[in-house]
Amino acid sequence: MTVTPTRLSDDLERLRQQADGRALTLAEIIQILHGRGVDVLMVLLALPFCTPIPLPGLSAPFGVVLTLFGARIALRKRPWLPQRLLHKEIPAAVLERIISTSLKVARQMEKILHPRLRFFKRWPSFGVLNGLVITLSGLLLALPLPPLPFTNGLPALAVVMVAAGMLEEDGAVIFGGYLVASLAWAYMAFIVIFGKAGFERILQWMWF
Repeated sequence: MTVTPTRLSDDLERLRQQADGRALTLAEIIQILHGRGVDVLMVLLALPFCTPIPLPGLSAPFGVVLTLFGARIALRKRPWLPQRLLHKEIPAAVLERIISTSLKVARQMEKILHPRLRFFKRWPSFGVLNGLVITLSGLLLALPLPPLPFTNGLPALAVVMVAAGMLEEDGAVIFGGYLVASLAWAYMAFIVIFGKAGFERILQWMWF
């Protein structure tokens, strides 16, 4: 008998059912999702910053969690968080908005996600690289950057692609996450070098 692999949307549906309209801590989310908990949680924490969901004040704590998870993955250790973060509660209304939006995006992503180039997930050296990409992208989310377009979106998208690719063993999507992460850091360097005024001049040149 062939067992159908669990998809990201299945994990999110299970999480929604278990939450049942109440707030959950990060520890509870990991427990509900069992063995896939950390990878799904990384997608869940990063995905809202790829979409226009208003989550003021959450990019820093979510970024810290992603940074810590990524660092542990890069060190080839079991993902770990301090108790203070594990018991950080996501309010019910925020959690519902995140899950609802994540489900819509996950169902679209699943049309292209499928096992390929599996060495990006299975080879230890790429496991380290995956962790580093998540760490550096999470760090960008955690930084108090100016409210410019893409400052959160690019690193969040990199995390989503790498974590989702790890879930589905899709090396092509993982590699795409590497490229987006590189773009995010190049964009950060541009902001540091040219500042907000330089960015605004470039936008004016593009549009006018």
